[in-house]
Amino acid sequence: MKKRFIVIGSILALWALLLLPLVIPRDTKAPEPVATPAITNDEFSQTPPETTQQQATPSPVVPPPPPENKPAPIVPNSPKQTAIRETVEDEKIYYALQTANDPGYATSWALQSMNAPTAWNIATGDGSTVVAVIDTGFALSHDDLAASWHENSGETGFTTIGSNCWTGTPANKSTNNCDDDANGYVDDWRGWNFSAGDNNPAAGRTNQTGHAVAHGTEAAGLVGAQGNNSTGIATINWNTKIMPLQALSDDGSGFSSDVAAAIYYAVDNGASVINLSLGGVEYDPITETATNYAYENNVVVIAAAGNCGTGNEDGCESVGAGFIGYPARNPQVIAVGASTQSDARASFGSYGSALDVTAPGSGTISSPTWTAANQTSLYSGALYGTSFASPYVASLASLIKSIRPDSSVEDVTALILGTARKPSSMSGQPYTLQLGHGIIDAAKALTVASSLNITAELPDLLQAGGAKSEHTYSTNQSFGSGCKTETANTYCTVWMKQESTGYDRYLPYTNSALGAQTGWTWNTSMLGSGTWDIRAAQGDLTTTPYTISNK
Repeated sequence: MKKRFIVIGSILALWALLLLPLVIPRDTKAPEPVATPAITNDEFSQTPPETTQQQATPSPVVPPPPPENKPAPIVPNSPKQTAIRETVEDEKIYYALQTANDPGYATSWALQSMNAPTAWNIATGDGSTVVAVIDTGFALSHDDLAASWHENSGETGFTTIGSNCWTGTPANKSTNNCDDDANGYVDDWRGWNFSAGDNNPAAGRTNQTGHAVAHGTEAAGLVGAQGNNSTGIATINWNTKIMPLQALSDDGSGFSSDVAAAIYYAVDNGASVINLSLGGVEYDPITETATNYAYENNVVVIAAAGNCGTGNEDGCESVGAGFIGYPARNPQVIAVGASTQSDARASFGSYGSALDVTAPGSGTISSPTWTAANQTSLYSGALYGTSFASPYVASLASLIKSIRPDSSVEDVTALILGTARKPSSMSGQPYTLQLGHGIIDAAKALTVASSLNITAELPDLLQAGGAKSEHTYSTNQSFGSGCKTETANTYCTVWMKQESTGYDRYLPYTNSALGAQTGWTWNTSMLGSGTWDIRAAQGDLTTTPYTISNK
């Protein structure tokens, strides 16, 4: 009999790894401290008293319910989802990352921290990108989200003579109980509910008071709430489309086969970016295969790192402080930690060698939310969790894709990590275990992306080691690296990749203003041990790797 484990998103209370068995994760973005990736529902408190928007009141922190029975293997409305469930033999458990509610006064500090207002002078999005949000259900009628949902053109409009589901008279494709576009899902005109196995990913269908019932809405709002519409909030990309994919119940739990099916669906149906504010502590080949599929099809996957910052959070005791969970630590997935208004790592946020970058995820952050009493105009006022940092990075990735639509996953990753802002606590280092590459900088990312659109040529890698070493390095050694570009005043970075773990390190994208050359001095402590391939890069153009190994 198949063993089915359960997935839960990250919510406001640090219940990240609640009741999970101790599992030693595999070195796929190497082991170390993580918090369960996140879904969230009640990670909010209050909006400002002067605002006319309705505000959510804090909800009590409640632990996730115990795992439910495994779902029926047959999904009547989706032969494709059925096939995925039937082939999964050993599913892993994921739990929502939750953190405590805290009253707050909604401000724009998060957007300022990410340098978003300056980025909007370059681009605000053009509606061409689609971000799949895989989470709990969504407030589909919310004022700030209703215009943002991605609609499947193959399941909208009316059937015509010769079409797949023509019966002799025109029928509405969204309600004709037929798979018009032959993608394996019936009437999936606006996303899909993998938890229920139908085409309605609306919040509150099974438990209107579930502790994760608003989590999907809040994550979606930070990805793509409509900007410049005189309503609610703005996020980094004002005009992206959101593909609502519910893989977790209102209580914040779901099966890993359903999360994997949602990833496959997103890739096959037009998403260019996927946000996963959910996770677990066990290595899971099912979701890793799915995230690898996304990478192979040039879809950027971004995931919450988890909420085990101290190791004392509920559910984190067995894995230790900082542990980063799955799928955030899967290869080719951007793992996102949480920062505070003072640019520090949020105390609950996971950290370590698998961390890629951070974004605001603690405090007075406002986003659309949902309750049974108000499904259209309610906003959270404070959100806590890496669940809410990850969507900001997904929003930035979609904005980059809007001006560089043909960019690869590596290119987008380099633009996000290689332009991150370095707070003073990083002491000038390109990477630290606490903050990864730093806090995302939307303006710098778009500046470099725009420059690469004009000029991008294969650069040369200059020195890539120390004065007394060749192809080797020791711990805490000072290294120098350089990049030479064909044209002056163009941007270049140095990319370091560890294939055994999937870790990436980038030296800051820098303008080669003088002599078409630029250089960096950095410390090997950011590499740890093992073997790394070093390349100079301009966008998707990279040099032959120079390999160094720890001696």
